[in-house]
Amino acid sequence: MVKALALLLGVVLPVSACGSDGSAGLPDDAVVTYQFNDASVPPQYHRSYLVTVTRGETSIVVDSYGEVLAEEKTATPDAVWDDLSSGLAAIEALDPRDSEDGCVGGTSVDVAVVSQKESIVDFYVPECGGSNEDAGQAVQQWIAPARDLFPPMSELAPES
Repeated sequence: MVKALALLLGVVLPVSACGSDGSAGLPDDAVVTYQFNDASVPPQYHRSYLVTVTRGETSIVVDSYGEVLAEEKTATPDAVWDDLSSGLAAIEALDPRDSEDGCVGGTSVDVAVVSQKESIVDFYVPECGGSNEDAGQAVQQWIAPARDLFPPMSELAPES
């Protein structure tokens, strides 16, 4: 009886550890990138940035039309990696669309999650005229724990 119970637990626990949606989260070798592309505004106000997260390190690079204004790196806390991992299924489910009216000068984000084995997420979220507002907010909330490892933009790359 004890052997049967141990065998049953050995089979059931590993299967349920993957989560009810079948998503296993981020692989340990994953690289998460989040690129915010600012609107077309004068250089003194334009701030685009790239956040790159691995299990060991998170970095941010802030630029204005190709000129690097700030670059910082820090260790990735386990809690940040866990937050990104647990939110991955919701990000995978997003389906951003281009605005039917077109858009010039809006903001956008590029999101990618890759591991050595495969591309897990790769999409572009243009935000203009209210299009993709929900998707944009979902992605910002998801990446926030990593972005929040760094000072606010007003300190990282103050307007000139």
